[in-house]
This record gives sequence, structure tokens and C-alpha cells, in this order.
Amino acid sequence: MTAADSTRYKYPKSFWVMCLGAMSFFFSFNLILPELSTELRARGGADYVGWIIPAFSISALIARPFSGWITDNLGRKWAMIGGCLFCIVAGCFYPWVSTVTGFLVVRAIHGFSTGFTPTGFTAFTADIVQESHRGRAMGWQGMFNNLGTTIGYALGALIALHWGIDWMYYISAALAATAWMLFMSLPETRKPAQKKEFQFRLSNLFFWPAWKPSAIMLLVCVSLGSILTVMSDFTLALGYTNKGLFLSIYIGISLLFRLVSGRISDLVGRAWSTAIGTFAQVLSMAILIYLAIALDHKNTMNCLDCKIPGLLWFGAAAVFYGIGQGFNAPSLFAWASDTADAQHRGRAMAMLFMSLEMGIIIGGLTANHFIEGLGWNYIGIFAVSGSAFLLGLILSLVWIQKRKGPA
Repeated sequence: MTAADSTRYKYPKSFWVMCLGAMSFFFSFNLILPELSTELRARGGADYVGWIIPAFSISALIARPFSGWITDNLGRKWAMIGGCLFCIVAGCFYPWVSTVTGFLVVRAIHGFSTGFTPTGFTAFTADIVQESHRGRAMGWQGMFNNLGTTIGYALGALIALHWGIDWMYYISAALAATAWMLFMSLPETRKPAQKKEFQFRLSNLFFWPAWKPSAIMLLVCVSLGSILTVMSDFTLALGYTNKGLFLSIYIGISLLFRLVSGRISDLVGRAWSTAIGTFAQVLSMAILIYLAIALDHKNTMNCLDCKIPGLLWFGAAAVFYGIGQGFNAPSLFAWASDTADAQHRGRAMAMLFMSLEMGIIIGGLTANHFIEGLGWNYIGIFAVSGSAFLLGLILSLVWIQKRKGPA
């Protein structure tokens, strides 16, 4: 494709409708996230706060292999709308559960939503966008996903404060219903003639050619499981009243870098892009460890004169983390789609999402391992995440190809 062709390229209208549906979907399940630890503690589950993320992700992980087969054989829309239905059901049931067990069961049901929907709409994007623009398309898609996430983080606590917790859950369900309607309006890109009868074989559930981007995805998502679990508490411990400060900064920065990173990924290769992303996140974890050491020293020594490094350092950690996310996500999705033809693309995406969920589960359980009464061992948590990023950086550098184009 020439530079002139690249300039004239226009994404199909269905691509933008899909992006809006994805934004509403991510808005839906992230709206409730900042309040879940408080909700679980209110039900007597303080000892199980570290399971909020893993309970969700384990269900998503179980669903991922089947979502790939559904996406490739029943169709992209079946996977998209199926996940939305789990979101709607969970949003309606959260207000009615009063026990810790019931809450975690509904949380697990909710997790099936992300096991299906993102596999469907990521394969849909790869179907309708030319390969030469796939990295940028994944960047746009990721930007809409992050917009939904950011708006959800920002509004969830406000809705709970002014309208009540129950309304927060019901609005979450309504947003999932909106995503369902948008996805229903999309054309199906999987042709009936290409559909096959399901046979239970590992080869039908997994797509091993996508193992390289999947391995890096697992490593970079370890921190997500930990950060989603502990960052609100860490932010408050540092003295900031806005417990969503880190998340808001990193997601905003990630939005800015996604389109740029997608273009870099298309031009120089996927592994180059993930090398940049993982390096930025190694820096982020190093800063967070530095802050955690200062906080631990102040608390352990009861040092009234000791000062914790200020907002500049905390903000820098969030910025580097956002840069990393902005580079890694579009490149890894494009890399996985590069490994498959249309007949196997759903399974390639499912393979990548399975690694994402496994990384989040490992991160969430890591945080749960480092829990100390009502607090956390932040140094240990950030050190594990930093080690995972460092290994991801090493693998990216090993897999960089000298030629231009997708790695």
C-alpha cells in the first residue's frame, strides 16, 4: 500500500459502531469496580477482597477457549452478544446478594462476559480492516475500550454516592444492554459455509501459532491483577484522597499513545512496539517500588519527619504505565491476528485473551498472598509485577525481526 493509499483509507461504518458497542461494554463492567471492595467488606468479606479480580478472571479464562470456537464457527456476533447477556444478568443480581459467597458467585458469573464479548469484536475488527492498518485499528478499538473504562472509573463512585449502590448496578446492566443492541446491528462476517460441527479437541480450543504474543500478554497482565486490587488503597496510603488517581492518569496516557503505537507497530513490527511498552512499565514499577519503600519506612519507623516522594513521582509512575499499556495492547492483538487466517482468527484472539486472564489471575492472587491484615506488602507486589515486565522486555528483544512489518 502506498502512502497515498494509506491517506485515503477509511474504516467501515460498522467498525465505528463496533467501537461504540465495545466502549459501552467496558463502561458497564468497570462502572462498579471501584466500589466492589467496599461492597464485599460490607458483607463481611474483608479477608476475600483479594479474590474480587481472580473470581472474575477465572470465569473469563474458562470461557475463552469456547469463545474462540463460537467466534470462528457460530459467528462473531454470537460471542459479542452472549457476553453482554452475562453482564446484564450480573448487574441485576448484585443488589440482591447479601452473603460473601453469593457476591463472589455473581462476580464469577460476571466474568463470563469478558470471556466472550472481546473475542468476538476483536475478530470482527480483524475481519473488516485491511492488514496494513490492523495495528492502527486495534489502537482505535483499544482507545474506545479505555474510554469506557475511564468513564466507568470516574462515574461509578459518583453514581453510588448520589443515587445509591443499587442504581450503580442497574446502570451497569443498562449499559451492557446498550452494547448488546449495538452489536446486534452489525453484519456477521463469518460465512455460514465456513461453520463446523463442534468436536472437543485441544486443537479446536487453542491456537498455538499465537503463543509468542500470548506469552508476552500473560507477563504484562500480571500487574493488572495486582494494581486493580491494591492501587486504590496504595493511593490513599500515600495521602491522596482520589483513590482512582493512578488509574485515571495511566488510562488517559494510554489513550494518547494507542494510535501512535499502532502506527509504529504496523511500520516496524509488533515486537519492537512491545519492547517499548514493557520498558516503560519496568520504569513504572521501579518508581512504585521506590514509593513503597519510602511508605514502608515511614510506617515501620513511625517517622513523623520522613517525607514520601510527592505527586510528581506518583504521576510519573502512572504515565510510564500508561505508555506501556498504549504500546502493548494494540501490538499484541495485531500480532495475534497476524498469526491466523479468517478461519482461525477467533481462536487466535481467544488464545491471547486466555493469557490476559491468566496474567490477571496471577496478579490478583499475588496481591492476595501479600495481604497483611488490613494492609498490603506493596514492595513485594510491585516487585513481582516488575519482574514480569522485565521478562516481557527480554522476550520482545529476542523476537524482534530485522525486517520491517509485523513481527
